[in-house]
Amino acid sequence: MIWFRRITAILLILAFIVIFVLVLLITQVSGTVTNPGFYNEQLEQADVYNFIYDELLPAALDEIEEDDPGDNPVDLSAIEDDLVAAARKILPPEWLEEQVESATGTLIPYLLNDTDDFTYTVLLKDRVETAADVIKSDILRGGVSTNVYSDLVSYAAEKVHGELDKLPYALALTEEQIEDAIETAIPEYWVTSQLEAAIDSAVPYFTKDSGSFTITVRFDDRIDPVAEALIDLLGSEDTYDDLITLLTPVLESELGAAVDLYKVHNSSKKVTLSTRDDIVPAIQGAISHEWGHSRFAAVIRGIAAYVKGESSEIAVPIDLSRQKDDAVAALAELADGKLRELFQSLPVCSNAEFSAAVMALPHDTQPPYTLPGCRAAGMSYGEFQLVLGIDIEEAAEQQITDVMPDLWFYDYDDLKLSLGDVDDGFIEDIRGWAAGGWTYTDADLREDLDADGEEDLEDTRGWIAAGYTVTGQDFRDLISEDTEDLESFDEARRWTGTAVTWMWALWLIPVLLLVAIGFLGGRNWGSRIAWALAVLLFASLAVYIAAGTTYSGVGEPELRQALPDPAEYEGAGAVLIEKGNELIENAADSFISGIQGTTLGIVIGSAAALLYIAACSIYNRRHPEREEPDDSARLVLVRFFGVDGDDSD
Repeated sequence: MIWFRRITAILLILAFIVIFVLVLLITQVSGTVTNPGFYNEQLEQADVYNFIYDELLPAALDEIEEDDPGDNPVDLSAIEDDLVAAARKILPPEWLEEQVESATGTLIPYLLNDTDDFTYTVLLKDRVETAADVIKSDILRGGVSTNVYSDLVSYAAEKVHGELDKLPYALALTEEQIEDAIETAIPEYWVTSQLEAAIDSAVPYFTKDSGSFTITVRFDDRIDPVAEALIDLLGSEDTYDDLITLLTPVLESELGAAVDLYKVHNSSKKVTLSTRDDIVPAIQGAISHEWGHSRFAAVIRGIAAYVKGESSEIAVPIDLSRQKDDAVAALAELADGKLRELFQSLPVCSNAEFSAAVMALPHDTQPPYTLPGCRAAGMSYGEFQLVLGIDIEEAAEQQITDVMPDLWFYDYDDLKLSLGDVDDGFIEDIRGWAAGGWTYTDADLREDLDADGEEDLEDTRGWIAAGYTVTGQDFRDLISEDTEDLESFDEARRWTGTAVTWMWALWLIPVLLLVAIGFLGGRNWGSRIAWALAVLLFASLAVYIAAGTTYSGVGEPELRQALPDPAEYEGAGAVLIEKGNELIENAADSFISGIQGTTLGIVIGSAAALLYIAACSIYNRRHPEREEPDDSARLVLVRFFGVDGDDSD
């Protein structure tokens, strides 16, 4: 009979081992997946909160720099450390950890149906105010400000330099010259002060401490520095010749693109002076640098006075009487050379033919004067001029000097011509900004937004002021708007919660099996307990050893093989994949460690209990006088361990 019972006990032992492993696995899964502390421990173990600033954010900044190196005016690599340090101050790792732990502690009980609803709030107001302080103290007043300012100035200079060819005249300026002018006109300290004032004005509005905001950038103190910077930039000897080309659009508006002094009768041949290529260079040669610089400075300062509102119009007088005479002389010499070339290109004819051609010419009273279509044989260029009464200088004066006034007033129309394609509104906007500053208010912000944008603005202000709150209803709306889907979700929550609540009941199965094994294997209480403890000891020890060896030999290599390779990704993606792999491996290690920890505890506990029982049995053997006559439990325990005894039922 005893052998039948013990064979049955062995079969139950096999069933116990299988069920014990399954219940152990289910319990471990439940203890990890449903435990907020498990997630928090994994994130802390992987040092995720410092990882964001030590690795992820730098990688993201590097990726931005590599993706659009030409579109980003600021060299992020030079200020990367400063940006990361500022971000760490604005959202410290401790703050991030606190928010995540609060989120897991709020959401998981809801998913387990421990709570019917939840409310999770992230307070943002203090973070926004901290961000404003950090930007002002660490960014605007720190070394990073100088780097950013320098990069922006270089970027602006590059853009301006690239737009020079769109002007109606040539300016051979270098980017370095433009940079120096910008730094003089708009210094770093001025930009910093304007940005600080803008932050101080806007932050209270977004935190709802104020119902409005007004950002005002005053330019009245910048007009004169801008004017002087332009005078220095455009009035140097290196740029002076180009500067005189400011006259090009003005002269073209008066003279046209070219001036014809002479034309050949019944031919397309002409003696022409190009306004851009001939007349303007002649004026350049006639105007000294000193005189031109003084007049240019007067024009710039006159424009500045108009922009500041100190004068109601632009009317800068420029005396051109002497410069006109010198320019006409130079133009006459140039025209004389062109006329000589034209004379030499005419076909040779007889004196009679030449005389007939001259007689057929119209009597021109002003340029362009008509010339015969041929030249007499043996006639020199001087004789040709004498016969036709050609006076080059007089023709030039008639066409150019008479059009150009002795006293020229540089006015508003000339400014528009000098600036190229610009409308009146642009110039008047500048005057308005100079008088009252450039102003941007909350009303302007709302006008720039559409209806959805304005609603988002109010939502954002509310979140910052009172905190960003997520409720159970928000979570449900995020999952689905379908009622059936939500009902299924709630059903899953109920079943999950019930399963977790009654998880302990699963252990009744292996416990009952142990009890059955004890009753079948032992013949009294001592032997029965010993059987149950021995089976539990060896099963736990087997699971402990199997879990470690199986995971290290098979599970861990397979897991690493299944994880994505960070080398296949770039930038922030590669960093995230690497950290994600670390989290998964750590979670798997923790899962196996949890199983081993549980089984090791059982091994130690059951071994200690068995040792205690054995010690008691040995003690009772040596002190039989202490045994009660009917105390067979210890005697059976002794026989179970091989001590003399009766094997009968």
